[in-house]
Amino acid sequence: MLRKRIKALSIACVLVCILPIASYSMDKDEFLKFLVNASYPEIKDDNKEVSKNTKNENKNTEDKQGKDYIKFHVGEENIPKIKNSENNNNNNENTTTTANASEYKDDVRVTKENPRILIYHTHSGETYSNSPGGNFHSKDKENSVMAVGGLVTEELNKKGWGVVHTTKYNDYPSFNHAYANSLKTIQSILPKYNSIDIAIDLHRDARDLTNDALKRSEEERMTTTINGEKVAKFFFVVGEKNPNVEHVRSLAQDITKFAQSKYPELILPVVEKPYGKYNQFVAKNHMLIEVGSNGTTATEAKASAKYVAQILDEYFKQKN
Repeated sequence: MLRKRIKALSIACVLVCILPIASYSMDKDEFLKFLVNASYPEIKDDNKEVSKNTKNENKNTEDKQGKDYIKFHVGEENIPKIKNSENNNNNNENTTTTANASEYKDDVRVTKENPRILIYHTHSGETYSNSPGGNFHSKDKENSVMAVGGLVTEELNKKGWGVVHTTKYNDYPSFNHAYANSLKTIQSILPKYNSIDIAIDLHRDARDLTNDALKRSEEERMTTTINGEKVAKFFFVVGEKNPNVEHVRSLAQDITKFAQSKYPELILPVVEKPYGKYNQFVAKNHMLIEVGSNGTTATEAKASAKYVAQILDEYFKQKN
């Protein structure tokens, strides 16, 4: 204890007596080094050679308390440089670009410039039979229609399409205002990307499944097997109250017919709703697609995503 006090008094005397002279005779880096070495002898200065004995002492001390010490760098010339080769820089650049392309910022992903397709979810909280918290009005995104929409987005992106996918919850907290909310979502996106002429509102169907027999029946109705894999079926819904109902109906029936020619068991007939509107007037080519139902699993619905994307890709490329 006495030794520490003597040491502290010695440093104080040095600072009081020498500080004014040192501050005038040294440049700022040298002066800073002086203060550091005087005040914190346990900190290693990278520029100063330490005697062999001091090095050994420091090594022993670091072995015991290394994590408690900091490495101090004085002067700009002593800041460690990160050495990256030109190839590494290029690789990092490519990785960043790829990573940025798959990011959702403010619940929106844009896969390419001038996207042509918008995928959104009026009933974002629709989940599948394996969702642990129930499959209605849920925030279990991994087992929801939004996860399926994300896979359809990725598959279309691989095929060269620019896609905007939004994972905004439009049915939460108010389910009754879901279509009013999704219309606002659409209207916030379309002005930014006037290249969009295809819009998809992706849902899953819902049935009353109050007992095991109904659940089994629904799973049989809404699943099939393609290439040895169990997948969920899908279908189109048309709201007959839309001013452009003829075009919406014609498009849904045309794609259904095309899908039947490729995967007859995958697609169900178009469903028409006499009193529905479903915001299908917002884009030149609007589709409300139901992938699976509350009687199918998220795995089965996700397995359908590649086939849905394939059908849409081939259909629109043929039309164009």
